[in-house]
Amino acid sequence: MYDSAIYEKLTNFCAYQERCKADLFEKLYKLKVPKDDFDSYIVKLQEQNFLNEDRYVKAFVSAHSKKKWGKTKIKSALSGKRIDGDVIKKYLELIEEGDYDEQIKDLLQKKWKSMRTGTPKDKKNKLIRFLLSKGFEMGKVMAAVKGMEV
Repeated sequence: MYDSAIYEKLTNFCAYQERCKADLFEKLYKLKVPKDDFDSYIVKLQEQNFLNEDRYVKAFVSAHSKKKWGKTKIKSALSGKRIDGDVIKKYLELIEEGDYDEQIKDLLQKKWKSMRTGTPKDKKNKLIRFLLSKGFEMGKVMAAVKGMEV
């Protein structure tokens, strides 16, 4: 069953910002649409180009890397939205390694300056935990901390 009022709400929802299928499933559930009808709305939104998961992933990766999220955290967030791993990998590879490494160094320096107490070893451990919590890979974090001038 297809309801044009619900479809209009969905198009407005998608036009406001990029969405993925998981966002639309959640919206359809909130609108109390029967689960059997979910796919018909999704297909129509894709046909009309309101829903495009490639475009969504590209925008998500770009926005969150600017928020200084690491690749691991971005991948985890997208996986939580049931996005295909190959699509995620494709757009994570577009992040410039030089810019990515620079983000790590910037975060490292800012965090180091904000820490007031502790031995240098304690501070380095806190830095490692901080950067890992931001979603940066262990190898990159360890290399940045090791190369850091104290």
